[in-house]
Amino acid sequence: MDNNGAATRRGKGRLIFWLVLFIVCVITVAACVGVWVYHAVLRKAMSDLYEEARVVINVSPDEKGDGTGSLVIDAPFGSEDEVVMINFDLLKKTSADVYAWIEIPGTPIAFPIVQHPKNNEYYLRRAINGAYDITGCIYTQNYNSLDFTDKNTIIYGHYMDDGTKFGPLLSYMDKEFFEDHKKIVIYTETEKLTYEVFAALPFNTRHILRSYVVSDDPHAEFLSDVYSSTDARRVIDKENKADAKNDKIITLSTCLKTGSKRYIVLAKLIDHNNVNK
Repeated sequence: MDNNGAATRRGKGRLIFWLVLFIVCVITVAACVGVWVYHAVLRKAMSDLYEEARVVINVSPDEKGDGTGSLVIDAPFGSEDEVVMINFDLLKKTSADVYAWIEIPGTPIAFPIVQHPKNNEYYLRRAINGAYDITGCIYTQNYNSLDFTDKNTIIYGHYMDDGTKFGPLLSYMDKEFFEDHKKIVIYTETEKLTYEVFAALPFNTRHILRSYVVSDDPHAEFLSDVYSSTDARRVIDKENKADAKNDKIITLSTCLKTGSKRYIVLAKLIDHNNVNK
């Protein structure tokens, strides 16, 4: 009887163990599915919002004006009879921190730019509506003004393997891609700013706007470090380099897939127009 009782207890113990393991597995799978569904729904909602906010309008040539008064907005993908308008009122209903929109023609990069007034890491892992999203937003930090008048505006975005957010930036390592995608357009509520890419390269992880402040000319020192890079993956347009004294630039910053460096794409302002709302 003692042996039979012990065997029964062992049998019950094994049954309980497998039952608990099964329940844990079910809960784990359910949690993973839930997380996947959550992110899928969130990203679809944000994608739909961005698509709705970016308005493409067909216009005749005589409606485009001569470029001397109200804004003549060129289509970001090269069409002569399309203009692009960004519905900031719609975006601001989701987040008051939206203040600009960035596009790189010929790439999937077409996103709002946000800046939290106090927490510089707020949008690192959040969608523009504040919901948790590991892919984060395209954002700037409050070291930069909101009007792109700084010598260098740093725009951050995650590298994503699926080509979303700033994933396409690493394609600038290819010289042909670099030459074919030199135009970057930023829309604000009052301006359209057009930039031309002049450099793209891996860079160290130092905070660009904070680490050069001890220099007599931080902007010049930063550009000097860019131009003196010996990384084999760098691409620099030597005929079109930004001048530290006269040019305003943007620096798009993302992470490299491997290693401890970041990848940056630099472009200088070449044109701006007032928006006629």
